[in-house]
Amino acid sequence: MNKRIAHLALFTGIILMLGLTPLGFLNLLLVSITTVHIPVIIGSTLYGVKDSIYLGFIFGLTSFIRCFIAPDAVALIMLGTNTGGFELYNVFLIVAILFIPRILTGLFTSVSYKITNKLIKNNGLAIGISAFIGSMTNTIFFLGGLYLFAFDQSSLAFGLTSASPLSFLTFLLGLIAFNGVLEAVVAVIVSVGVCKVLLKNKKTS
Repeated sequence: MNKRIAHLALFTGIILMLGLTPLGFLNLLLVSITTVHIPVIIGSTLYGVKDSIYLGFIFGLTSFIRCFIAPDAVALIMLGTNTGGFELYNVFLIVAILFIPRILTGLFTSVSYKITNKLIKNNGLAIGISAFIGSMTNTIFFLGGLYLFAFDQSSLAFGLTSASPLSFLTFLLGLIAFNGVLEAVVAVIVSVGVCKVLLKNKKTS
């Protein structure tokens, strides 16, 4: 129990460090890769559903804090800066777009790992599948939330004021297909390597 709490504290620190510093956002030429979700995925693979929800919440909290310390297009949407000020609906946006996708990232990773690890007898493959699912969950639910709940605000924040619903959807699908998949691949590579080591140590300790 004490080791589990210590590990969760370590993952919490890593999430905060990545989420609140440039270390969690790697800019590579034409793409930007987010790595903040990787410790959430790793921790959710190692521990249960409750811990995965906690780690996802911490991920969401860092996203919310970043709206104030490193404001970007998402911050404009969440805080209502570009649409006349903060209102009650912005509270809903913060929960629906910043917190729920992050919490589901941890939850879906944990659940999918438990299922795939039972169905297939290859632990590395099970980790990779659950890491891919967790990473894509974050991307799809986050961008999907922007489209469903903040279409006008998002179009304005991203400089697509004349975009139709179809053209904006195409823009977001492009982000999912390229940036989202690239992030998922990075998450899979890192998660498989780290989780296999930590799971081995967990069994022998």
